[in-house]
Order: sequence, then C-alpha cells, then structure tokens
Amino acid sequence: MDKISEREQLIFEIAQTEWELFQQVYNTGGRASCQDDPDTFFKMRMSQWMVYSDEVLFSYRKDCENACKEGRNLIFEKYGRMMESTFPEEYEGIKEHLPDASDKTEIVEKIVKINLEWDDEMMKAYPNLRKRGRVATTAEDGVMAGSSMESYLRGELLTYSLKTLELVLKETEEAYNKGESLLKQTIANETLFYGYQSLEAAEARYAAQ
Repeated sequence: MDKISEREQLIFEIAQTEWELFQQVYNTGGRASCQDDPDTFFKMRMSQWMVYSDEVLFSYRKDCENACKEGRNLIFEKYGRMMESTFPEEYEGIKEHLPDASDKTEIVEKIVKINLEWDDEMMKAYPNLRKRGRVATTAEDGVMAGSSMESYLRGELLTYSLKTLELVLKETEEAYNKGESLLKQTIANETLFYGYQSLEAAEARYAAQ
C-alpha cells in the first residue's frame, strides 16, 4: 500500500471536516440524499482541493478552524447563500444568520467570471461529460434545476476568508493567463477517482450511453 503524503493527508482532513459540517446541515424538506453518500462527497471535494497549492489548503483549513471556534458552519452558510436564487422565500428567513460578505464580492466575482469561461470551454470540449453536472449559470437556477455551477461556486467562495480568497484569485488568474483551467483539472481528478484514465475516456463512455 502506497504511503499517504502529507499533502494528501491535508486534503483528506479538509474533506473530512467539510463532511462533518455537512452532516449538521438540515434541509426544510428533510435530509438530502447526498448527505448519506460519503463516497461521492469525498471524491468531489478532494478533486477540487487537489488543484490548489498547500498555501491555499492551509489557509482554508484555518478558515474552518476559526469558523468552528465562532460557532459557524461554513457548509450551512454556503448552501444558505445558494438558496437566494433557488428558494428566495426561504432565503429571507435565514439570511440574517449569514455573516456580511460585502467586502468579498469583488474578488469573488473575478473568480466566478473566469470559472464561467472555463465551464463554457468544458461544455464545448466534453459536452456529454459536462451535462452530467449542474446547470451552468445562476439564471438557470430553480426548484427543478437546483443550484447552478455559478451559484454553488459563488456561495462557497463567500465563506472563505479574505486571505484564502486572495490566494485562490491569484492561482486562478495565474492558471487563466497560462491558458490552463483549474476547473478542467478538477473534473479530470474526478474522472480519475471514478476509474477513467482521461477526460477523453470519460467523454467517450458517456457519449455512448
């Protein structure tokens, strides 16, 4: 059995913390099915964190630690912010429990803008793989469609500290300027977790279905 590196352990610990926080989130319609699916949760969350530097990982872990000390649940806050466009009436009842994030909006929107471009590229290059995910934009949000990639990302980013956001923006812009895509890397990580050797292999499999 291969030895787990310190970085891999850190990524796992972050996902574990998020999973524990996720278990404490209660939906008005009852427990969500994804709350009973740790395998998918860990694959998705670890795939995302794998694309960032250790500096981002340590900063976000500190965010989680600080939030817990303050009695805050970052996963509740993320899903709460997502409800603004999917369940606006319910959002009105919880928004007072969400911390003010107006100082983060500018940075968040810069990151979201780049990710929307990356998502459009994924849709064009890997349409069958991409359509298995969330709808793309906030304009498409709804009770039936759920939250879009855009709303999910925005909701999550607004839970990060300014330090973590600045680091994520830096790495996002660096990748973008080099013609790389952190979103593509994330999805490539996911496909590897599910046994595919490449994005192309996953796309071919879903195209045949």
